[in-house]
Amino acid sequence: MLPHWLFGPGLFDPVCRQAMKHRLLLLLSLMFMANSSSALNILLTNDDGWDTENIRVLKLELDAAGHDVIMSTPCTQQSGKGGALTVLKHLPVNTSRSSRGEYCLGDVDASKSYAEYADGTPVMSALYGIDVLAPRKWEGAPDLVISGPNTGNNLGMVNNNSGTLGAALVAISRGIPAIAVSANTMSLIDKTQAPIIADVTLNILAQLEASRSPSAPLLPPLTGLNINFPKEIKSHKGIKFTQVGWESAFALGFSTDLSKEKRIMVLAAARILDSGKVKSWDEAMKVAESRYSGKNGLTFVTSGADDVDPLSEGNAVHEGYITISTFDGSIQAASEKSLATQRRLSSLQKQMKSK
Repeated sequence: MLPHWLFGPGLFDPVCRQAMKHRLLLLLSLMFMANSSSALNILLTNDDGWDTENIRVLKLELDAAGHDVIMSTPCTQQSGKGGALTVLKHLPVNTSRSSRGEYCLGDVDASKSYAEYADGTPVMSALYGIDVLAPRKWEGAPDLVISGPNTGNNLGMVNNNSGTLGAALVAISRGIPAIAVSANTMSLIDKTQAPIIADVTLNILAQLEASRSPSAPLLPPLTGLNINFPKEIKSHKGIKFTQVGWESAFALGFSTDLSKEKRIMVLAAARILDSGKVKSWDEAMKVAESRYSGKNGLTFVTSGADDVDPLSEGNAVHEGYITISTFDGSIQAASEKSLATQRRLSSLQKQMKSK
């Protein structure tokens, strides 16, 4: 029997029909691949919460492919939280969707005092899945942690602040392979992107399964993949193997009037439009500019990385490629930089020894 998610109230909507056609083709390909690949126990997390179209579609299609999936996410938007932790505070867990294998963590009651309020950060959500949900269901760790798909790219230097990467990094620190998946911000409002993102992600996963040695982990120890999708996802140029590099779509800055910052207003408008409170992009931009007029806060500025390497993921994504970069969680600098530091500080080392 075909799964329920192929159909629904949008059956006669042209956009929905296109998305459903894509899902049907995916289902048929996955039915073929299921004969040659084993099912995995997968922990699915993100930093955007459990209601984004990207994560809901990916979970449905992982389920349809025969994988056993648990979702453990923040209850609230936690983008940019990196490796943030909640320490010595009770962390609420929403179990209202437990029958579907879905959980979210963290307070949602904004009336609580700071001392009582506890965010369910991406790292905490991943750890809850690893240490509580996985042993309860599988009597052991998951085979894989997938963090995302994020509604915004995580490229180059911005990965240091990414909640999507933070969750993936804590997984590989526990010896569990991890894949971080990120799409352009427009995937928040263009719902037809989610099935394409899921399709590519599942194809990558199937190839990893097919190419590994018997009894070997999906990825080498302490290894993860960072996958990013371009803005024009329907006309992408294919997959490109990249390095994390430095180049990103932006760097981080601070503004005393967020309404004048075009890049951050695009993100604000996308979230407002996704909430359903307005009907058009122009209206969403007007609401965003009014809401944040004269307000201080984080903004996006032009990157100063000066990274022109075509193999840097940021450059490749901007050119229209789906990128796959390998990371290992180490912040160790390249050997050339380490040697340069040693040369400059070697006299200090000798002085300290003489004392």
